[in-house]
Amino acid sequence: MTENTTLNRRFFMKGAGATALLGSAISGLPATASAKGMGNVSMSMAYDLSEEFNRIGSGDSKWDGIRRRARPFDVPFPMGVADMDFRTLPHITEALMKRMGHQNWGYQPIPADFYENIIAWNADRYDQTVKPGSILNAHGVLDGCLSILKLHNTEGAPVIVQTPGYSGFFGVIRNAQFTSVENPLKLVDGRWEMDLDTMADQIDEHNCKVILFCNPQNPTGNCWTPDEMRAMGDLCIDKGVLVIADEIHCDFVNKHATYTPYATLGDKYAQSSYTLKSTSKSFNLAAQHCAYLFSDNQEMIDNLKKSGHQRGSLNALGMIACNAAYKYGRTYMDDMQSYIDGNCHFLENFCAENLPEIKYKAHEGTYLAFINASGVADKLGGPNGDQRVGDLLQRFFIEKAGVNLNPGENYGKNGVGYMRMNLATTHLKLHSALNAMKKAIDAI
Repeated sequence: MTENTTLNRRFFMKGAGATALLGSAISGLPATASAKGMGNVSMSMAYDLSEEFNRIGSGDSKWDGIRRRARPFDVPFPMGVADMDFRTLPHITEALMKRMGHQNWGYQPIPADFYENIIAWNADRYDQTVKPGSILNAHGVLDGCLSILKLHNTEGAPVIVQTPGYSGFFGVIRNAQFTSVENPLKLVDGRWEMDLDTMADQIDEHNCKVILFCNPQNPTGNCWTPDEMRAMGDLCIDKGVLVIADEIHCDFVNKHATYTPYATLGDKYAQSSYTLKSTSKSFNLAAQHCAYLFSDNQEMIDNLKKSGHQRGSLNALGMIACNAAYKYGRTYMDDMQSYIDGNCHFLENFCAENLPEIKYKAHEGTYLAFINASGVADKLGGPNGDQRVGDLLQRFFIEKAGVNLNPGENYGKNGVGYMRMNLATTHLKLHSALNAMKKAIDAI
């Protein structure tokens, strides 16, 4: 294979063999498989997401990490850590391998069209205008959140987190040496809704100045509507609360839902908020540490740079991977949206027909399902002593089904009885995991 060889979608297509790429870096034949009841979800796709891609032995956190921690129990279905089991976009691999072939790792600026591709992605997919001078790089979304918190929460007031909410928010708030206030979401007819009355009281009581806002919401899967966000935004603007909008999951939206960027609601919302995004979720590039943040409020961006957030360039491979993703990844992203939508609805139907102890309604965004497994906990007799319900359930599913799920309490006090399940895997793995869970529950 010559250095000028260009990968195309055939590398990843259903039924196509994955030939060697620069020696033995990538090899083997993709194994296609579809689970019973899935239908032909991926038949019209350009990329074969049903390939059983083996990740064991690479040292990753999701597969190898849980296998080490769970010994002597095997975990063939790790569905906790929020990354994907699919082979990455081949254009990313090609770009990385090309750069690695040049064996010198001196200082390297960002690719010439780096910001251009970020701007085009957000404009083409979400009709969102991102100003070139407003973009700042970050090692990760939480790294950006930390810089913003340190700049804007000068009085050290507690930071609001809507819960169940991303567990990483609690860690970054602690790292900034602040405390958090949980603003609990309310479950209404199977969908989580904001409690703005309680939020208003909490802002007044604690003199809060910042909210970490997740859209689409991890772990509940909400794609917040414009009306919901305007109501929250009006409250925050009225009380002088900055909105830090983590929109890292924005590219994963199921067919019955719509993602609306918070900053597109109107100028007053854009001027009083930051938005943070990354290709780390969309293209499974978490190990590359390449994210970005922006705001229409240029003064805030300038002050953030002055306060110490200097990230002109990042890890060279991360920048190259991010650039290739946004430049070539549109069809790949469309395929993943469709594939994960199929997984969500399969999970909903499977629970309704086979797992009465678990309640789940197909969510709107992210590839994470927040399932109500309190019926399983009740069947097990509940936790002992200081044990959390989620820890009881996690141990049960690992030991009896080989399935790892994340405890709901990790995401807030109102997550008790829930478990977070990662659906960014093949139809076959999902179906097999659910069958294993059913067998384990039936045997209680």
